[in-house]
Amino acid sequence: MTPLEARSSCRKGHPCGGLFVACLALAACGPSASVHPDISASPVPESDRLPNPLGVYEQLGHLVGDRRFAAVGKFAYLPGPADSTYAVLALSLPNSALRFRREPPDFLARYRVAVVVGDSAAPAAQLSELEEVRVRTFRETSRRDESVVFQALLTLVPGEYPAEIDVRDLGSSAGFSGATDLRVPRFGPASISAPIVVYRARARPTRESPPSLILNPRATIELSGAESRVHLETLSDSDSLAILEARQDGQVLWTDTLALRPGEGRLRTAATPLDPERLPPGAVSLHARLAGKMTGDSTTVVVALLPDWPFVSYAEAMSHLRYAGTPDEIEALSNVPPEERAQQLHAFWKRKDPVPETSENEFFEEYFRRLQEANDRFSDGVNAGWLTDRGAVYVTLGPPDGVRGSLDARQGQERSQIWLYHKSLGFELRLVFVDQGGLGVLVLTAESRQAFHEAARTIRS
Repeated sequence: MTPLEARSSCRKGHPCGGLFVACLALAACGPSASVHPDISASPVPESDRLPNPLGVYEQLGHLVGDRRFAAVGKFAYLPGPADSTYAVLALSLPNSALRFRREPPDFLARYRVAVVVGDSAAPAAQLSELEEVRVRTFRETSRRDESVVFQALLTLVPGEYPAEIDVRDLGSSAGFSGATDLRVPRFGPASISAPIVVYRARARPTRESPPSLILNPRATIELSGAESRVHLETLSDSDSLAILEARQDGQVLWTDTLALRPGEGRLRTAATPLDPERLPPGAVSLHARLAGKMTGDSTTVVVALLPDWPFVSYAEAMSHLRYAGTPDEIEALSNVPPEERAQQLHAFWKRKDPVPETSENEFFEEYFRRLQEANDRFSDGVNAGWLTDRGAVYVTLGPPDGVRGSLDARQGQERSQIWLYHKSLGFELRLVFVDQGGLGVLVLTAESRQAFHEAARTIRS
C-alpha cells in the first residue's frame, strides 16, 4: 500500500509510510518555579488562559478540538488523477487525549476518524478508519505535545463542499466533531499548489501517484527549533522556476527562487527548508507562484516562541514578552520593520540565553512558566492574571520569599498584601499591593511601584 493510498497514522519518531518523522523537542524542560502558598489563585476565564494554542489555530481557520481533546487539523490540496484533486486531511493530537490500556509489552489506545465530504445522503467522498497508537512506557501515555499524526487521502472533483469530521477515542467519551467548507482547487496548466509545511516529503513521479509526505498539521515551527520543510507542486510544460515569498503584516520578509524537479508529464515538484532563523514569531504567509506569473496560492505558517506558545501576530507575541527585557528593548523590538524582525528578535533571544551550549533557552523556559503561573493565580475579574501588578512582579522577579497581609476585606480596612524578597534576589525588597477601589483589584502603591522598577533594572543589568 502506498503511503497515503488509504490513510496513514504515525507517532512522531516512528516510521510511517516509508518515511521517518523526526521527534521534535516540544516539551518544556527543567524544574518549575515554586509558588508561595499564601498567594491565592482565582478562576481564569477560558478566553484568558495561557498558553492558548487551540485559540490561535481556531483563529487561523484550522479544525480544533478542546482542551480535553486537543486535536488540530487541516486540509491540503495537490494535483490528482486526470482532472481531479487530492485532498490530504492531516490531524495531530497528543497522547494525553487518548485513554491507553496495558497490552504487554506496550500500552495501546484506539481512536476512530470519520469524514464525510458533501451531502451526507450522497457524499462526494467519505472514510471511517480505526487507528491504533502503541507506546512502550506509561509515561509516554501522558505526553501533551503533538505526538500522533493522522493522515487520510481523498480524491475529489474540484469545487466547493461542506465537510464534517469526527475524531473519537474508543477508550473514553473524549473526541471532537468539526465542520468546515472545502474549496477544492482545480490544477490546470501553469497552476501551482499552496505551499505545504511538511515534516518529510518525497517527490512523486506522476499526478496519479499518491503523495508521499507527512504534513505538519499545525503548520508550526519553533523560533529556536529545528527546520521544517515546504513542499509545493505545479503542472507546467516548461522547466520554469517557482517563487516563494514570506510575508507578515503585508510586507515581504524575503523571497526565494526554487528549482522545479520534473516528474513524468507536466508534474513538477519543489521543496525547500523552512529555517526559523529567517522568520519572526506570529503567523507568516507563504505565497508561491511561478516565475513570470502574478498569481499563485498561499498558506500560513505559525512561528511559536516555545512549544504551546504560538501567537496569531507579531504584535501579540511581543506583548507577551513585555517583562523579558527593559522597556526600551521591548519597544524597539515591537517597532522594528517587518523585514528586520527575525534578525532582531533572534539576537535578543540569544542574548538572554544563560547557557548557549544547551538546546533550551533556560531564561525563556522559566519566563513562560512564570507567565502561565501568574496568569493562573492573579486574575482579578478585570485583568488577565499576567497583566496585573502582581503578575508583572511575579514574572519579573519570581515568587516572593514571604507574603504578609490579608485579602479578607474588613470594615474600614483595605484589602492588602505585602510581598517580601531577600534570599531569592540577593537584596531585600518590600512591595505593597492594595485594593484601593474595593473591586478586588490589587495594585502597587506608588512607593512600591518605584521600588519594583528599580529592582527590575538591577536584576536586568
